[in-house]
Amino acid sequence: MTPACRRRRRRVAQLGIVSLACGTTTLAVRADPWVPAAGAGSTSLALRRYDATREFPPGRYGSGTRPGSGQRYEQLRLSGSHGLGHGLTLTYDLRAARVQKIRTHHGVRTRERATGVQDQTIGVDLALTQRPDFADAIGVNLVAATGSTTKVPALGVGHAALEPDVQLGWAGAQWRFSVRTGARVFLDSGVAQMRADLDLGLRVAPRIDLAALLFYVRTVGGRSPLPPTDDAERYNLLRPGIRLKYRATAQLKPFIEYEQDLAGQALHAGRRFTLGLSYAY
Repeated sequence: MTPACRRRRRRVAQLGIVSLACGTTTLAVRADPWVPAAGAGSTSLALRRYDATREFPPGRYGSGTRPGSGQRYEQLRLSGSHGLGHGLTLTYDLRAARVQKIRTHHGVRTRERATGVQDQTIGVDLALTQRPDFADAIGVNLVAATGSTTKVPALGVGHAALEPDVQLGWAGAQWRFSVRTGARVFLDSGVAQMRADLDLGLRVAPRIDLAALLFYVRTVGGRSPLPPTDDAERYNLLRPGIRLKYRATAQLKPFIEYEQDLAGQALHAGRRFTLGLSYAY
């Protein structure tokens, strides 16, 4: 093979890596250390349905569940990122939902419903390394307490929080792995949730990407015991999932996701389906 041929093959491989790295983003809250250029970005509109009829016991963290009150919700979610230039990206995650809690007592079933906006997240990411095969970034998000806590069931936690995090990503010609990890610290109580989002994507066909997802969160700080008004700040959960995305065009990418609550503590144990469409610009 001549030197010119070898250079052309390396160039094709690099273009494949860049294509995969830039084409697999679905939601801004997913780990995505590749920062878009100024004026570029992506936005996703998704409809999510969650259904749970069992719960994780409050005594300890684990995978065992027991019958409990049911919970269902339909959530509309708008997420995205927009390049600001100079390595900065604006990210957002806006949500509204219709939530239903179902209780059965002495054979009588009651339903409580609430509809409205939930807590909203907006943040800024700063790019550090930006190569086709590796990228990292740091960021900080503000979680605004816009969800009502007076409705039953509640639509938010009731307190604002800050989320500093680190994002790392590796990419090959037909795969990409990225992770976002950091803390969510509530400003009123000092409760800290350590969070991690992992995303491993594979190109299984010219227009189809398949990804394995993993979300993990453990509460590690704050006053103990918390007053009842702050108890929602404790969040312990392990949730794997899978995503299938079809690249209809270079800009439009419909996707579906399935996620299952695998382990937790004092939470509903359910599953959720997401149907969405992302648009890159």
